[in-house]
Amino acid sequence: MTSKQLGQVPSLFPHIKKEWWKDAYKELYLWTDGDCVEDPTLTEAESAALLQIPTVQKLFSSPPPPSGSSIKVLDLCCGQGRHSIHLAKQFPTVHFHGIDQSVYLLGLAKQRAEKAGVTGNTKFEAGDARCLSFPAREYDLVMLMGNSFGHGSRDDDLNLLCEAHRVLKPGGVLVIDYVDGDWMRENATASGWEWLGKDHFIPGQDGKPVLALRERELSPDGNCLASREIVLDLAGGSDAVLQDLFYAVQLYGMNEMQYLLSRAGLRVLESEGKQISAPVPDGQNQGAAQDMGMMEHRQLVVAQKPDSSLSGLDLQDEDTYIHPHVSQSRDKIKGRLLRATGPIQAGAVVIADAPYALVPTVPPDRNDALLCSNLLCRRRVPLGHGERCPNSCVQDIIWCNAHCQAADQARHDYECAWLKHHAAEIRQEHSEEDFAMLWIIIRMLAGWHLELELNANKDTPEQTHLQWSDRFNRGWSAIEAMLGSQDIWPAHTVQRWRGLVDKYLCVQDPLFPFQSGVDTDFIVTLICKEESNTFGLYNAVTGPRETQPERGLSYGLGCYPRATMANHSCDPNLQHGPDGRGRMVMTATRDIAAGEECFIAYFDMTVHSSLEARRRRTRDLFNFTCDCARCLREAEGAAELKA
Repeated sequence: MTSKQLGQVPSLFPHIKKEWWKDAYKELYLWTDGDCVEDPTLTEAESAALLQIPTVQKLFSSPPPPSGSSIKVLDLCCGQGRHSIHLAKQFPTVHFHGIDQSVYLLGLAKQRAEKAGVTGNTKFEAGDARCLSFPAREYDLVMLMGNSFGHGSRDDDLNLLCEAHRVLKPGGVLVIDYVDGDWMRENATASGWEWLGKDHFIPGQDGKPVLALRERELSPDGNCLASREIVLDLAGGSDAVLQDLFYAVQLYGMNEMQYLLSRAGLRVLESEGKQISAPVPDGQNQGAAQDMGMMEHRQLVVAQKPDSSLSGLDLQDEDTYIHPHVSQSRDKIKGRLLRATGPIQAGAVVIADAPYALVPTVPPDRNDALLCSNLLCRRRVPLGHGERCPNSCVQDIIWCNAHCQAADQARHDYECAWLKHHAAEIRQEHSEEDFAMLWIIIRMLAGWHLELELNANKDTPEQTHLQWSDRFNRGWSAIEAMLGSQDIWPAHTVQRWRGLVDKYLCVQDPLFPFQSGVDTDFIVTLICKEESNTFGLYNAVTGPRETQPERGLSYGLGCYPRATMANHSCDPNLQHGPDGRGRMVMTATRDIAAGEECFIAYFDMTVHSSLEARRRRTRDLFNFTCDCARCLREAEGAAELKA
């Protein structure tokens, strides 16, 4: 528990670590904040306040939906799960899902859920609220209690709210308990202290004379409050300093919070919010609440995802996450690229891109799992499970369940007859690769035509604003913006593709589902774009140098309009691979500075490791000779050896 003693510092802000909370929420947290976060009467009172919110009350009192699926609640930054566990005991048919980044607190949550007998309707796991791994429109209620909002940057806060919007069902509710910024700016004290009292909430530590000393500093713009907390064991001798923690919280007044929520597409329900004050200390233990700090005056804000906020064009896009410090740029030679506009920390998700179109690439008789054909699901479905096409078009078509099948029916109608008539012949007379290429073109065109149908409907609502939509294209416009003209491909390759189009994607073919708006040249150009920009889906990530395991054979092919902007380097700063729902996730492998280009490796460098092999790979598959920094350095070294 000991920590190096730093002494007095002129300003707290330089000493605040990035993601400081990863060091803060451990065992000592229950000691310093136990009077708030370990008091069952306070948890009961906060849960009761939550249930008094009219929209939440209506949700919990509603009968189960006809489908039999339970109400789902996402508890962000759940800590030791105190709210979820308390509510789970009251509502055994409601499912509570808690995520947090503290392994210690999650362990407590699981132990306490088991002790309370609520493991059947609770789940606790590690996760980052700024980049959730859950599908869109999954939860009826998202709650963020216990003053856990504002721990990161203001961009982090917007990302969190955008992610909450994404995973909420239309009409779903978000409840946040956060520091009252207006009050804190006026009333924050420069310092404070408290005896931690006789109840330390840590077994075996009762009776120790422990003192918490706190120092605070408001940023010049008033937007952030930094704190330093030194915890002293007065009987500890040379190990008296148990903790010396620097941390900060972003401050928002109510108007600022409303604006932030509106940017995320959420509507504040002003009449349902309320103020929360710190617990009043009892007469027997005046020190227990002498310095409540951030907990002293809080706001409970309630926001709702509008029922009409999503058009059909949004359902896919809202599944995409893009780091706020990433934008597209352009180079005279490379064309489009991804560039960091601000610092990106190692391990951060840079892009989690939902595909515009996706197809399986391994024949079902050689595949242990197929991809759900519902483009809003994309999970892998084990053989022997799921729903099949009633027309028996191809065995590659499968849906998780009847719900996914119904949701995908309009898109599948475009491909069903074409697959049934042409799939076997293409595979037998050409190759699996050609079949996947032509099939994904069909699915890309299907997506485009569904967009045209929605845009022609005057009742279709306008697209909702997404956190990244002012930086990147959406829908078919993103496909049109992809690079990949016929000129960059060898003439014999383009001619072969043209022959496939004339035979299998011809507008004169009555089975071809698109009889207007396209011709052979249009489709050949689209193939050039697809071949230049699609990603294979592998069971292992594709990463820097030779540090990754071999990724093996691909099981899918996807068109990812935003992720495809990342250019190749043999020394990339990103690794990439699909998540459990077919999004292409790119993660920083090191700190990336503002202004740096974001690179991926286009191929498996565990297989193609030498300079010659790598350059051969880029020439054969991507029509360029790699001149990244690593290749140039190795080429110069080889030339010097020859000299």
